[in-house]
Amino acid sequence: MSAIVSKRLSRFAAILVAALSVFLASAAALEKAPLTEYRARRASLAREIAGRALYLEASPESELVKYYPEPNFYYLTGFEEPSAALLIDATQTPPVEYLFLPARNLSEERWTGVKLGPGPESARATGFESVLPLDQARAKLVELGEGNVLTSKNRDVMRRIAAMRQVKSASEIALIEKAVDITMKGLRSAALAIAPGAREYEVEAALEFEFRKNGAERPGFPSIVGSGPYSTILHYNKSERRMESGDLVVVDVGAEYSGYTADVTRTFPVSGKFTPRQREIYQIVLDAQKAAIAAIRPGARIRDVHAAAVSVIRAKGYNQYFIHGTSHHMGLEVHDVGDTNRALEVGMVITAEPGIYIPEESLGVRIEDDLVVTPDGARLLSTLPREIDDIEKLMKR
Repeated sequence: MSAIVSKRLSRFAAILVAALSVFLASAAALEKAPLTEYRARRASLAREIAGRALYLEASPESELVKYYPEPNFYYLTGFEEPSAALLIDATQTPPVEYLFLPARNLSEERWTGVKLGPGPESARATGFESVLPLDQARAKLVELGEGNVLTSKNRDVMRRIAAMRQVKSASEIALIEKAVDITMKGLRSAALAIAPGAREYEVEAALEFEFRKNGAERPGFPSIVGSGPYSTILHYNKSERRMESGDLVVVDVGAEYSGYTADVTRTFPVSGKFTPRQREIYQIVLDAQKAAIAAIRPGARIRDVHAAAVSVIRAKGYNQYFIHGTSHHMGLEVHDVGDTNRALEVGMVITAEPGIYIPEESLGVRIEDDLVVTPDGARLLSTLPREIDDIEKLMKR
């Protein structure tokens, strides 16, 4: 090899090492649970499936579409690049785990940016003992035998992972709190953008700007900004209507931060002041939410929380206008996985979101907050004002 060629190759290798170092530094800077926590989750699952193996694949990459990690894969690995695979081999004692990654494609990385590939550097970055080429995964599965390998199509193993995901660790709760804090900043900005003559999409743009400005990756679900007649449509997300004086506008949004999603709703009067009728309905919903929150404690079930909210709304004669459940689990997905009949436990994060929707009056009210179950009840994560007078003060410019 000539000295010139050798020098060029050395320079190219140095560039690759530098690029990978920058990549690893930026990846480490992303806020996640400690690598030991992901390892502990995999170890716990390995005990659940002892004698068998689990094979999970990450979501594939789509060109010109922002990548979204598959939640179960992310929960077990903390790895957020496409086309990876995880193998937990619990047929052995102790269990052995592998992360499989596609080989690096240097010409492709000019378009997509530097990616991790198989090798010891990736093992250090991900906390796996072995990070192997993806094309070796098939041979491992054949070696194990098809009957011994569980996949995402296996309902039992998916239920087990869902049960694990229902109880959040301290690091998960901290990430959810950051998602909630960002969401509240977005809602404060939304309150100031609401005015007669403004379009719903202006409100949506104001709040989603705050999401990105404060470090959220994206909205955790399509933002709902529904005014007037659309305040009564639960999942309206067109955000097209021009708001009018006398309308209410329901703003149901959640920022996603480090994979975890918030879900907070406030109902605002477009004119800045609630009418007497709007105050009446709003207060009923608020009282129902307070009753629901008071019912959240270890041992209670989501149906108990719902019953507490329904009892308030029924007593006022509006039960037929309350058309959805009061609570759902929240985490890596806005409606997080898991058995909703399971008794609440310390560390679970749920919503409390009663509502009344009267289409014939174009009047819809929903108030939603996020709470973590504590040993003696629940702690409110979303502290944005919700009393009538406070909402009106929030809207003053």
